[in-house]
Amino acid sequence: MNDIAVIALGAGLKDGLNPCIFITCAIFIIQGFWFTTNSLGIFWVRIIFGLVYMLGFLFFNFGPGQILTLQKIFVLSAKILYFVLGAGSFVIGVLFFKDWLSLRRGQQVQELPVRSKKFPALATGALTAILSFVLSSLATLWPIDNYIFILGNEGVLKGRWQMVMPLLLDYVFVAMWALWFIWAFLSIKDLRPSFLRILCAAIFFTASSSMIFIFK
Repeated sequence: MNDIAVIALGAGLKDGLNPCIFITCAIFIIQGFWFTTNSLGIFWVRIIFGLVYMLGFLFFNFGPGQILTLQKIFVLSAKILYFVLGAGSFVIGVLFFKDWLSLRRGQQVQELPVRSKKFPALATGALTAILSFVLSSLATLWPIDNYIFILGNEGVLKGRWQMVMPLLLDYVFVAMWALWFIWAFLSIKDLRPSFLRILCAAIFFTASSSMIFIFK
């Protein structure tokens, strides 16, 4: 049992380096700035985003959603969407980087290159849930760690699926370490804007370059 737990944690840390999580982080930043400027609202948006993404990841990788991911039309549509998201990430990354350079030169810039816009609470929650669910389906394009398949199969073959399921949840939680890092980093109120911008720029550039790995 301890070996299985180590496999789940190790595979989660390794899988957190895949390109999909950086696309997720990029959109996580955008939707957090776009939907609301209220700190409590942002907190709930992040909670919904993280939970739906986590459950969707399990659904598409270990649940009935695997049937959909085997369809050629799904793979083609996902790759096209990844290309659009990656191209958009590159453009927004340039804007963040430009603002960071302007700050370094002492010029006045807007608080963020993305306009804040308020939505009704119900619409915000629904849009966040849909967005995170779509991203979790896209994440299936990147090959999941083989050890997790071994972990799941071992649980099924030995009739221990209910026992293994918490470990799979743990794996997904750990695999999203980059998202949790961004969450915590953006929550620092007295963060210097120049640091925030260069971090955002790096994430968006990484997200755009991840298309190379998706399409290879």
